[in-house]
Amino acid sequence: MIVEYQFINKENDKVNIDNFIIIKGGLCNDIKKALQQWITLYSKDLVSNIKLELYILGLERYLIVADKRLNNEKFNYLINYLRYPEGIEYNISIEGYATVSDGKIYPQNLLHKNILVYVPDNDKEFDNVFVTTEDNETYKIDFGGKVSRVYESRTFRIPDIDTNLLQKPERIALTKLEITEVENEKSKKSIKNRFRIILALVIIIAAINSFFLFIYPNNDISSITTYILVFFVALWFDWDYKMLRIDKYYSYSIIIALLHLAYGHFIRKYLSEEDSFLYYGFYFPVLYLIIQKPVRLFFIRKFNREPIIEPHPPLLDGLYGITILFLTVGIISIIAMFA
Repeated sequence: MIVEYQFINKENDKVNIDNFIIIKGGLCNDIKKALQQWITLYSKDLVSNIKLELYILGLERYLIVADKRLNNEKFNYLINYLRYPEGIEYNISIEGYATVSDGKIYPQNLLHKNILVYVPDNDKEFDNVFVTTEDNETYKIDFGGKVSRVYESRTFRIPDIDTNLLQKPERIALTKLEITEVENEKSKKSIKNRFRIILALVIIIAAINSFFLFIYPNNDISSITTYILVFFVALWFDWDYKMLRIDKYYSYSIIIALLHLAYGHFIRKYLSEEDSFLYYGFYFPVLYLIIQKPVRLFFIRKFNREPIIEPHPPLLDGLYGITILFLTVGIISIIAMFA
């Protein structure tokens, strides 16, 4: 028999809690932060205006009522994420309650059955949930797509909740603007970390190149590292196009490109005859950056959006990338012709 679990809040409005979660342990602010992070993480995959309601049941005891439109897959992800939230340290036990409606995730014989979803305390894999049905059959749901029967002592039961004592919940929801702001902040942090790592690699390559050019001359190693230095910096700016959208990092990139060109001038006379053409490759980063910004700004003014950079971009966006590369290579060819 399928039972629809409901509770009545202080205003006596019935609220469906088919997707609900009980958490024991942790601070309220950490639980709330984890919920906000999860919504942001899956914002592109969730139905619009999805909301989660957080109730405080007592000391370090919480009830989360998830949007009934949340499907089984995302509900499982929510249980797992709350157990292992990014950047939050707490020790909690968690149990989720739902009804099976997705035959792609669960065996057909479980459809329409009530389930208890949890992550066991001794879990070492971090990418699964366990499910106990109302018939007390337990399954391991691996996020790689594997479902297997296991034998756990967990018994299906619905926790007792005194609905008359429930306070008004805190609704956890993020608007599209808030989600965009969070994603932008995460992107900037990622760019910052990536910038530092790549810059460190460039410095290391240049140091190795200098060592085998001036201190301990070795034509083979100096030639290889010169090739790497020329192409690595050029590919960096072409690949990390999101970095160039931020004025601060665009300015940093111009400085790096100028130093890169100056280094090319400095080592030109030390390059072997076979590698002398590499000198003109040192022009690529600075010319690329000088051309890229005005072309990008023109594209934005013309089409009111950033150009799409991907393996198979739209025609206009593809022409944007080709234009920058064509102009850069063209100017380098002219410099080489008249040098």
